[in-house]
This record gives sequence, structure tokens and C-alpha cells, in this order.
Amino acid sequence: MLKTILLCALLLVGAVIAAFILYGRERSWELLAGSPDRGQRDFSNNQRSPTDNDALACSPGLCADPDFKIAPFDDAPAIAIERLSQRLMKTDPLARRVDDRTDPSRARFVTYSPLMRFPDVIHLEARPLPDGRTGIMAYARAQLGKSDMGKNLERLRSLFRTP
Repeated sequence: MLKTILLCALLLVGAVIAAFILYGRERSWELLAGSPDRGQRDFSNNQRSPTDNDALACSPGLCADPDFKIAPFDDAPAIAIERLSQRLMKTDPLARRVDDRTDPSRARFVTYSPLMRFPDVIHLEARPLPDGRTGIMAYARAQLGKSDMGKNLERLRSLFRTP
């Protein structure tokens, strides 16, 4: 009897894993947790995740308590966002741009972990600074779990090439 229960449990687990893989890891997470794209981030309220699964980086004066600071860009906001978007797409083959591109000073991406395809969202926003340069705000957050093991901070540091 116990062997039969264990065999059934094993077959059920195997069927769930097979369905997860066959249906697609990204689509399976979306089915279970909803779309990872929850719209554009409002940087004005500076709300962070209550758990350890996000990262925030900003040019000086644009947000409180960033994980690290981003040097201002000499480009116009739209050009800075386009260059950052191109860099992200080049360095992260799993990143997909999901915003509608109506505001050229903002961009939003969904990306996935390599193996399990856990979804993360990356928000970029550029604002003109009083000195004529462009300040950048960047926020990355995991959709699932309470910890991303530093992956989003690593992702933003890589995007902005900071040690």
C-alpha cells in the first residue's frame, strides 16, 4: 500500500514537472502568479519591496537611499534610455521590453532567471537635471519569492558597470 502511494506521488510530481516544462517555464509562472509586468513604477513615492528581492539605483538627488548611485549622462533623456535599453538587451538575452514606448524617457523590461525562468522586472527612467545632464533612476524587482539572492542588484550594477 505504501509503495503504491509513493509511486502515485512520484508519478504526479513527474507529471507536474513535465507539464511545467512542456507548457513553458515563463508561461507557467505567469499562469501561477500573473503577469510580471505590473505597469510603470512611480519613482516619486520611492516604495521598495518589503522583502529582500529588489534593487534601486539613482543619480544623485533623484531618490532616497539607493543601493548605489548612477553618474549622470550627458545625453538627452530619450537617448540615455535608448542606449541603456540596447545595452540591457545585448547583455541579457532573456530580457524583453514590455512598455509601449510612448514615453521615450522610460523603459520597462521583464527578464528571467536562466534555469527556472523566475520573472524579474526592470524599470528605467531618465530626467533632465538642472545642470543640463540627464539623471537616471533604475529599479529591479523579483516577482516571486522573498529573496533574489542579490541578482537584481547584480543586474543593475552590470547595466551601469559599477563595481
